Amino acid sequence: MTYRKRRATLAIAAIPVMFAATELRADGEFFQFDTGPDTTTAVVSVERGPLAFGLVYSDYTGPEDLNLSVTYKFNLGTPVTFRAGPTLQHEGLDTLKGGLRLVAEHYQPTSFGSVFLLGEFSTIDRSYFALAAFGLRNPKVTFELSHLGDDDGFRDTVAALAFGIPNTKASLRLGHKIETDETFVGISVNTF
Repeated sequence: MTYRKRRATLAIAAIPVMFAATELRADGEFFQFDTGPDTTTAVVSVERGPLAFGLVYSDYTGPEDLNLSVTYKFNLGTPVTFRAGPTLQHEGLDTLKGGLRLVAEHYQPTSFGSVFLLGEFSTIDRSYFALAAFGLRNPKVTFELSHLGDDDGFRDTVAALAFGIPNTKASLRLGHKIETDETFVGISVNTF
C-alpha cells in the first residue's frame, strides 16, 4: 500500500471516530470500514431529517475513488423510501465527475430481527449497488448479500456476516468478494 493510499485510508477511517466522539442529535449515522489483502472500502452516511449525506472511499478496482452525495428523502406513502440527489466522484483521486444518485430502501422489523433491502443507481459510470440484509435479534448477527457493478464491465457479488458487539451499536464484519475472490474483515457502526 503506497503512502498516499495509506494516508487517504486513515483519513477516511477517522471520519466516523469524529462522529462517535461527539453526542449528535440526529436521525442516524452509519459507518463501515472493510479491508482485505487488495482492497479497502469505507462508507459514511449521515441522515438529518429528509437529507442524507454520503461518502464512499474505495480502491476496489485499482485506483482509489472518492464518492460524495447528498440525497433528499421522498415519502410516497409506500413501505419503500426513495431518495435522490447530486453525486460527485473523484475518480482515481484526480478526475472529477458529477451525476445523479437514486436510492430505494426498505426496513422491516420481524419476529426474528429485521430485513433491510437497498437498491441504488448512479449516472456516473451507470453504477449500481443492491443489498439484502437479514438481521437476527439473538444472537445479534446480520447476513448480507450484495451485488455491485458499472458500465465499464466491473461486477462483484459480496457475502458477509456482521457480528454485533454487545452493548454497542458496532459490529465486526467478515466477508468474501466472490468474483474478485477476496476475503475481508471490517467493522460497522449503525445508529439508525
